[in-house]
Amino acid sequence: MKKFKIVFTDEAMADINRSFEWGKKNWGIEQARNWYRDLRSNIRKSLGILPLGLPIAPETDELGMEVRHLIVGRYRVIFEIIDRTVRIVHVKGAFVDESHRR
Repeated sequence: MKKFKIVFTDEAMADINRSFEWGKKNWGIEQARNWYRDLRSNIRKSLGILPLGLPIAPETDELGMEVRHLIVGRYRVIFEIIDRTVRIVHVKGAFVDESHRR
């Protein structure tokens, strides 16, 4: 079975970085680092092989492209699939200040 390449957009990395900063303040640096490693590992494992098996996200109409989502703990990973590439568009969680969204 062929694997999909995983690519994070700048917006997705900004989402993750905001969450990491939130985690440092609320959990401490070590737990925030563990969260970051676990999140990236779960994304790579889950989306590397069967991303088409995940549901279409409600944001599809809003973004003007078909996007799907993966739930990782309290976070939603919004992504699109282009050929054999999974492009992570956003990572949303309860911590995120929605004013940073476009």
